[in-house]
Amino acid sequence: MNNLREIAYRVDPVLWVREILNMTPTSWQETFLRSPQGASILALTARQVGKTTTAAWGIAHSMLFTSGSLSVIACPAQRQSAEAVRRVREAVIKAGAELESDNVYALELNNGSRVLAMPGSDDSIRGLTVDGWIIADEAARLPNDLIAALRPMRARRPQARFAMLSTAWSRTDPFWTAWTDDDPSWIRLKATAETGLFTAEYLEQERRALGEDAFKREYLGIPAGEHTSPFTWDLYERAARLPLAACGPPPPERTVPVTNPVQHLEPIGEAR
Repeated sequence: MNNLREIAYRVDPVLWVREILNMTPTSWQETFLRSPQGASILALTARQVGKTTTAAWGIAHSMLFTSGSLSVIACPAQRQSAEAVRRVREAVIKAGAELESDNVYALELNNGSRVLAMPGSDDSIRGLTVDGWIIADEAARLPNDLIAALRPMRARRPQARFAMLSTAWSRTDPFWTAWTDDDPSWIRLKATAETGLFTAEYLEQERRALGEDAFKREYLGIPAGEHTSPFTWDLYERAARLPLAACGPPPPERTVPVTNPVQHLEPIGEAR
């Protein structure tokens, strides 16, 4: 690789993915990879659109071109985080990197860059300073305490990127709360079935197999809410939109007359 090509790859991760990894990123993946340093990213996705792979590409690029960098990946279970690290390993090896150390939950290159698979709780992840990527994968399933422990990892390294990627789950989880917030600092990306990633036949098959609510969560990015309430969110919204007059006046209260048992008693001692 000549110096000019290396500079081009350093500046443009998308070009690096195309030419070195021989992969073709989609539009949302390009935006993710080209996000500026210090970016905060939300990616609302369907299942099987490559969100973990996209995060792995970003981390691999950072590890190769920023010596001594540290990136972390947090998933609901550490085995899922380890799978993400495996995808980073595949990318850096394909790019010709030399590994200094390699195990299930961590990877280090000979330039000192590392990636760590975080456990699914906040108890043992505090104290890290991250200057590469902080990835919260399936962020809607992560507890608030874990998200709160991840965010300060870049407090002293403002160039670090923080990304929450997830399919939809509930309307009160940390991912959806951030997605629906009006905070303009987030870069919001959407890669659901509506973007033409799946055939109509496949989606219809999945809709029949999963049911409407689960299908919306897994493929359309719409949290249904029935796993936390016997009423779906759509039912609640429809009921809330009903005009008050449609409910009619309350029915009259029906009472059963009760005779006072002491009403007709004569005072004690009174003669008839």
